[in-house]
Amino acid sequence: MTDDPWTARAALLGRVAAGLSILWIAALAVVFALRVGFPLELEWMEGGVLHQARRFMHGEPIYPAPSEAFVPFLYTPLFAITLGALGHVFGLDFALGRVVSILCWVAIGLALRRAVAREGKSPVHALVTVGLWCSGYVFAFRWIDLARPDTMFLALALWALVLLREAWGDWRKAAAAGVLMALAFWTKQTAAVLILASGIGGLVVAPRQLWIYVVVIAAIDGGGMLLFDARTDGRLWNYVFELHQAHAFNDERFTRKTWGMFLHAAPWLTVLVVWLTARFLGPWVLRKRKLASREDAALRARLAAHRGLLFWTVMALAGALVSALGYSTQWAEPNAFLPGVALAAVWIGVALPREGRAEAVALGFVVAQLGFSLLVEPRYQPIQSRGWSAIGESYGWQDPARTVPSASARAAAAELRGHLERDRPEVLALHRPWWSILAGGEGHVGSMGLSDVAPEDRKRIESAIAAEVKALRYDEIWFEGEPPAWLRPSLRGRYQVAERRQGDARVRPMSGWMSEAGMVTAYTADQIRMEPVRRAVVPATWRVVADFEDGTVQGTVVHGGFGRRPVGGFTGDLPQPAGAGGAFWLSSAGATGRVEERGDASLGPVALAAGSTIVGHVAVIGARAKLSVAIVDAAGTELAAIALPDAEAVFTEFTWTAPTAAEITLRVRDDDPAGAVLLDDVWVQ
Repeated sequence: MTDDPWTARAALLGRVAAGLSILWIAALAVVFALRVGFPLELEWMEGGVLHQARRFMHGEPIYPAPSEAFVPFLYTPLFAITLGALGHVFGLDFALGRVVSILCWVAIGLALRRAVAREGKSPVHALVTVGLWCSGYVFAFRWIDLARPDTMFLALALWALVLLREAWGDWRKAAAAGVLMALAFWTKQTAAVLILASGIGGLVVAPRQLWIYVVVIAAIDGGGMLLFDARTDGRLWNYVFELHQAHAFNDERFTRKTWGMFLHAAPWLTVLVVWLTARFLGPWVLRKRKLASREDAALRARLAAHRGLLFWTVMALAGALVSALGYSTQWAEPNAFLPGVALAAVWIGVALPREGRAEAVALGFVVAQLGFSLLVEPRYQPIQSRGWSAIGESYGWQDPARTVPSASARAAAAELRGHLERDRPEVLALHRPWWSILAGGEGHVGSMGLSDVAPEDRKRIESAIAAEVKALRYDEIWFEGEPPAWLRPSLRGRYQVAERRQGDARVRPMSGWMSEAGMVTAYTADQIRMEPVRRAVVPATWRVVADFEDGTVQGTVVHGGFGRRPVGGFTGDLPQPAGAGGAFWLSSAGATGRVEERGDASLGPVALAAGSTIVGHVAVIGARAKLSVAIVDAAGTELAAIALPDAEAVFTEFTWTAPTAAEITLRVRDDDPAGAVLLDDVWVQ
């Protein structure tokens, strides 16, 4: 008698799958260790979560009336409360929130392992389940280790389902499962769908104990909601349900994109799921045989012998539904896919066959998927935009730089945080409200909160913020991208752009919006710092030729788009240039900010002695092919061409030293209908 070769192949593939799973677990552990201490936001809303936790620490309402001081995210509060409680001991910071999420990741792995082992599967199958869960990290937008409630919600929900599966004849486990699922709801209300689905699944695995599970959840969630909603004067329900329901629903994401993204990210698992389903129901579904009473009884017996598989089938379908509903909500990110990834992994682990040939085939698909996910990052947008013909552009090689902060990114974040903590400016940062607290302030509403509240509340809060800006309350105002239209009138004439961080100089998150990770169309907007308007400090030995701060062209001869006066603040839709030496500068786009305008400006004549130096500041916006700045002599002969700056909308200093005594003119020309040139602060020494 010889050994079955398929059994040997299954054993070999099992070892490969286990090795890849261990590699995934180890890779995420390393990634988390390298990300946990990042000095600022890994995802742009982490600071808002910390802000709510800080309010809990200080005994302030965490669901107050919406105001310029604070608007909570539309989540139930347990994660923020947990951070607030731990913050008394460990100090409240990004790292604390991330450590909690990483511990929850460990708890999820243990829950998946136990769920599969409970169904009598091998340790390899249990390990593979954990590996498949970890392999969804990139697909779900690198979200697991963030200071956000998603991972904690999922850990509580999965352990609740594991205990419910084991609750047959054990009321204690049913009660414990109810407590954990109720707490999952208080972490993120997404758990409501899993609660309903687990009630159906509970009829299969613990019908006599199900009432205990239901009663516990009803008491903690239903009773707790009534109690805390009353204590917050109805605002809890308004935030976590009414305002949440007011978000637009994206039908295309629900009906097509979610499922397409899962298939796109996990093609090997898609085939495996279809094959496992067909294998289980094959005699009845694939062959389309009519069920006779005897066969019907056989099917019922087969189903009864697979209670666990049925339970996890219900929950996997619920996880897919939760993912689709979550991703279809306005402003949602692919972190919504986390429940679908975890519960699909459980289902596959439970459904994996134990027989030689079938096990080898199934493990072959698992190995393919684990290796595929390790090497390739899915990017669905090309397919979404242009159909399956764009599939070649919809995958990219995994790049650690898209996941782990580089040394330069870490240094830039540390430098910015050091400035906030050391210099203690009064800060307004609508996308980063925690920066206000780092600088010693009390925090303020965030841009997401402004988007979430009712229109009348939004208008009132915006008016309050605008009034504070008009009163010059803030030393610094930070924006991700250009300032919003509603705030520009208050900024005009009071604040100027002191710095435009562009490209790699920006301190960007590593996950979600604004990050490079997961983005097909790169996020290119500048990171902008504004300060109260200040005139440039002119060195004592220098003479001002023109600074335009009196609102006139100061003897400059201007034509076309340069108009009859300098400009200031925001002109049309153009970005305000950084580094202006006060409130005004010349612009070939004019007061209306039309880059289509063309024109020229001549400043001079300026008498220079031999060895004298002229200094000026020039900026460009848009195209620059037909823009020029030059120094010419009295006869119009060009003495020097001034190089235009590489940066967009940033005043850059230029200098020219006269080799001999001369009368020179600074000539600025714009012949480009897609660009504009700006001039400010011309001095002579």
